[in-house]
Amino acid sequence: MEQSLRAVIVGALGINVFLLNSAVFAQTLNPVRASDSLGQVTSVSQLADVRPTDWAYQALASLVEKYGCIAGYPDGTFRGHRALTRFEMAAALNACLDVVSDRFATKEDLATLQRLSEEFAAELATLRGRVDNLEARTAALEATQFSTTTQLSVDAVMAVQAGGNTGQVTSYDPNIGAPVTFPGGNFNPTVLSRVEINLNTSFRGSDQLITTLQMGNNGLDTIGGSLVNGGIFNAGAVDYGDVPIAVNLYRLYYSFQPLKDLTLGFGAQFYPSDLIDTNSYANDSFQDFSSGFFINNPLIVPQAVHGPGGAGVTLVWNPQQGPFTLRALYVAAQANQPIPALGGGAFGDPFQASLELEYARPFGSNEQNNFAVRLQYTHSGTQRLVQNAGGLNTELTLGKFGLFGRYGISGAEFRAGFNLNDLGAFQVITGLPQQTILHTWMAGVAYRDLLAEGSLLAAAVGQPFLNSLGSAVGINDGTQTNYELFFRIPISDNIAVTPVLMAITEANNVRGNSPILQGLIRTTFSF
Repeated sequence: MEQSLRAVIVGALGINVFLLNSAVFAQTLNPVRASDSLGQVTSVSQLADVRPTDWAYQALASLVEKYGCIAGYPDGTFRGHRALTRFEMAAALNACLDVVSDRFATKEDLATLQRLSEEFAAELATLRGRVDNLEARTAALEATQFSTTTQLSVDAVMAVQAGGNTGQVTSYDPNIGAPVTFPGGNFNPTVLSRVEINLNTSFRGSDQLITTLQMGNNGLDTIGGSLVNGGIFNAGAVDYGDVPIAVNLYRLYYSFQPLKDLTLGFGAQFYPSDLIDTNSYANDSFQDFSSGFFINNPLIVPQAVHGPGGAGVTLVWNPQQGPFTLRALYVAAQANQPIPALGGGAFGDPFQASLELEYARPFGSNEQNNFAVRLQYTHSGTQRLVQNAGGLNTELTLGKFGLFGRYGISGAEFRAGFNLNDLGAFQVITGLPQQTILHTWMAGVAYRDLLAEGSLLAAAVGQPFLNSLGSAVGINDGTQTNYELFFRIPISDNIAVTPVLMAITEANNVRGNSPILQGLIRTTFSF
């Protein structure tokens, strides 16, 4: 009998440690009201939410039917998945001890219990100390916590780059309104930085308010310094370059779920790529490709909208949380501009309206593989260039190996008032309005966990601006092709170092432009 009671008490000590530790936190989160109590139940079947398949069913049945020391709630439930408060624990323990002492315990048993309680006095004192310590730590956390609703995170990147070209490169300088020529090798090494401070707030658990502040050092890479941009799209400059030194509101966006499978959102400042055109291998310049061209499809996410960001609304519908997801958005880049002569406004130029239908599903014995395909459509008006673009974004993961790519095609119309200078070196239009067909594509391969867990080795190639515009010597007479190779190496859970190699041939679709080469060492910090 003594050995049995000893085993019971030793087991109870372990259980109580867990219950008391949990109760420290549960006391403030789930206070019990007197009106919530229910009289003693005599059969476990009286508890509506307890099933024979529950892992603790036999224990509950024994406590209810053999010892009669378990009560439920007024609605006939036991609420076994809810956190236990210290009040509830005290009531349940007292009820069971009363039954034991009144019905089953003999004087000898009580004497044994008394002796065992004295024998385990040190352990009980340790237990009380642990509970007191947990209470003190909880009080300290509550007093010094940043917020009960908001999580703070920071993403920062610093990169050193050097590059140049062996011959000359002709580009268009919008600051002087004329072409410029960069002679070979005339580039200095530079340092670039970008910092994003993210405040993610949830008020109800199913909603999220995202506030992001951004700053940088106005750093330019060799490609950006060569003005390889074209004005209407990002054609290769690094995504974390040319970020202003001043702190600015980079993102203010709120989303909520009126229905389980439906998420609605709106924001005063966010970006189309926050919602559409994502890709596991080519989407985040902090973690994968540095080039803005490889980050997003320039026809589905036009630079005139995505560059500055804007205000708008979003919708995400994922029926029954299955493999199909529908996304829709409308974003106006100058929604803060009320003067008609300057354009803009909530429904003015530049803007884009997009739809994306995604099918994504894991497969394989352990679901270690994944396939995703996204069909896209964007109607945009960007500085009097009106486009109806279709896109395809796909990725395939086979274990550690990945394949990915994007394609876009657009029926574009350059309308009266379009600034030809926005085309930069592609300026071949002689009259407006004029229609053309635009194409863009990129493809790449990747391999994860090479040499170190969390690493990513990837390479991609693509052509940003295939078109049916006319050509002349030195103007749209070539095809720009972009290349990038990187190897992200994790140093810790918060730091990664990434060597990057980038190249562009026939920049700005000018056949006579020499190749541009640059290398970077990118260091990212996330915490």
